[in-house]
Amino acid sequence: MTFPTKLEDTQSRMLHEKPLRTRMLEGAALVAFMSLFTMFGQFSNTTLSVGTRCIAFVLASLGGAVGGAVYYASDPWRARGGIFKTAANIGSILGYCAAALLFIGVWVMLSAQ
Repeated sequence: MTFPTKLEDTQSRMLHEKPLRTRMLEGAALVAFMSLFTMFGQFSNTTLSVGTRCIAFVLASLGGAVGGAVYYASDPWRARGGIFKTAANIGSILGYCAAALLFIGVWVMLSAQ
């Protein structure tokens, strides 16, 4: 009986355990759940209207979907393990941040006109 080496085990696994749309929905749902209490909770001390908060909520969730897509795209790095896995996870977070800032920035610029 032989045991597979770490390299053989990594190569034999499926690269993408879940499809792209599932990862995007997970990213959007995670951000939506976290933002829900921050934006609409009892202790949300803000002067923004409910409509403005709803738009920001949707845009942040779209950023989460982009973060899920980046997570999916970085699966090959994640499968290698070590520093590559850490870099892939940090890249997913940075991808979400960049997308959320871009979406909200475009919305602010378009609404200022």
